[in-house]
Amino acid sequence: MRLPALLSGSLGILALLGCSSSDHANGPASGYLVNAIAVADIDANGLPDILGMVSTNLGGAATQGYVSTRLQRSAGSFVLPTRFGVGTGPANLTLADLNGDGRPDLIVANAGDQSISVRLADPSRPGFFQPATVLATPGRRPLDVAAGDFDGDGRMDLVVAASGANSVLVFTQTATGAFNAPLAYAVGGDPQAVAAVDLDGNGRTDLAVATTANTVSILLQTGAGIFAPAVDYATGTQPVAIKAVDLNGDGRPDLLTANYGAAVGPTAQGLSVLLQGAPGTFLTPVHYATGYRSTALAVGDLNGDGKVDVVVADSGLPGDPGGLSVFLQDPATPGALLAPASYRGNWGPMGVAIGDMDGDGFPDLVLADGDITVRLNSPTAPGTFGPPLFFYN
Repeated sequence: MRLPALLSGSLGILALLGCSSSDHANGPASGYLVNAIAVADIDANGLPDILGMVSTNLGGAATQGYVSTRLQRSAGSFVLPTRFGVGTGPANLTLADLNGDGRPDLIVANAGDQSISVRLADPSRPGFFQPATVLATPGRRPLDVAAGDFDGDGRMDLVVAASGANSVLVFTQTATGAFNAPLAYAVGGDPQAVAAVDLDGNGRTDLAVATTANTVSILLQTGAGIFAPAVDYATGTQPVAIKAVDLNGDGRPDLLTANYGAAVGPTAQGLSVLLQGAPGTFLTPVHYATGYRSTALAVGDLNGDGKVDVVVADSGLPGDPGGLSVFLQDPATPGALLAPASYRGNWGPMGVAIGDMDGDGFPDLVLADGDITVRLNSPTAPGTFGPPLFFYN
């Protein structure tokens, strides 16, 4: 148990509060855990802010979670957190401009109460969100959510990877800003994570879904929100996070998965990279060893060489603090990654995002690691990172 010790909200001074649990002498134990993270400029001041998704419990039972926002007011200086309630057992979050007002809105997948929380940006209070609209997924446990215009009407829709059936759920948005009842599209296994991106270059948003069948299911859109039957490609064992990014610079998005159930040792497959071959098709995966139980990943140019690098959050075995695996891209081989640098975790990282948190022009790492933590990129050795700075929630 970590004891509360509040200090400050600036990156220059460590800000720390006890994270995982607090015990009460006359009542049941309660606790919280930051288990997903996002970075976005939600108050439109040109500086990236931090959003930590927090799950809570009382006596071992899930209670209402929340998203804790840390607004960056000047380079490297953050105000105290504001909390926005979501559902129980929140599993992941994303940000997207759903109503076309130019502000990122907050969407959270709540596994505990089988719902999606949609909180639109408050137009009168930059950095704040309006009360939630709740989309139900009865009998299904949402684990991930992504946004995209799936039916070509200019409005953002939602796709949900909801455990409980071998399909993803697509909620299309109406002209009034409400969402239609979901349509289910079959995939190759129980869905764990989803990405929405134009995979085949035809201008339509497609879906890539990580599943318990150790596959990624590709659903190419044929037009007006209709998806062709899924085509499955192998990944590592138990993929739980997915990203689509042009890794090798050929102009086509490739796929990366973080694999929770990867074996250990020289054949470990904690990170799988599927380069795109012909449009909308993918080559045999290349696997990279990470730490134990990879749970999330982020992509960006970490060392300023113009190539995409990869960071994997490794939650670790029980009792182990886990860590980060930072893969820089091999400058000699497009799409290939060098051996990773490893950074020790604190509570077991479950989420990672990338953003410039101190205004020096170098992208830093922001983690869901029990609390929100930040590791600053070294301006003298870009692509290497300093010790964790902690933020309470």
